[in-house]
Amino acid sequence: MLVFVYGTLKKNEPNHHYLMATSGSCDFIGNGRSVSKFPLIIATQFNIPMALRDRKRGKRIQGEVYKIDEEKLGYLDELEAYPDLYTRELETIEMADGSTEKAWMYLLHEWRDDIFDTSSELLDCYSSKGEHGREYVDSENVRHPSEL
Repeated sequence: MLVFVYGTLKKNEPNHHYLMATSGSCDFIGNGRSVSKFPLIIATQFNIPMALRDRKRGKRIQGEVYKIDEEKLGYLDELEAYPDLYTRELETIEMADGSTEKAWMYLLHEWRDDIFDTSSELLDCYSSKGEHGREYVDSENVRHPSEL
């Protein structure tokens, strides 16, 4: 099965090691971007990148596609606090070569109405060291931010 990552699990991002060094198999397939548009923002005191499950606004999100097994999917579900904080949905991803693939994508399914008051602007590509100036904060509390 395939998974699409768009935040801190991408190559050269702070949590990529969780994707590669944990149990289960994981192979990089290629770069791609979501066919559907989603609001990708950086929010909370920990500067967490999150795609909101809202197809009414947003941008096509750039990310990476990996082939994983059930064991790795279980690990990612735990990491992403699925199904409590994030939902996981099969989304169509346009690969760099123009082909399309179906891949699991984690989307935040509930958020406060004022989340956009303190979040970054809508992004199409995340980098923890981006011009947004909101570098990711590594903390044990990152997976369950109470202010969402």
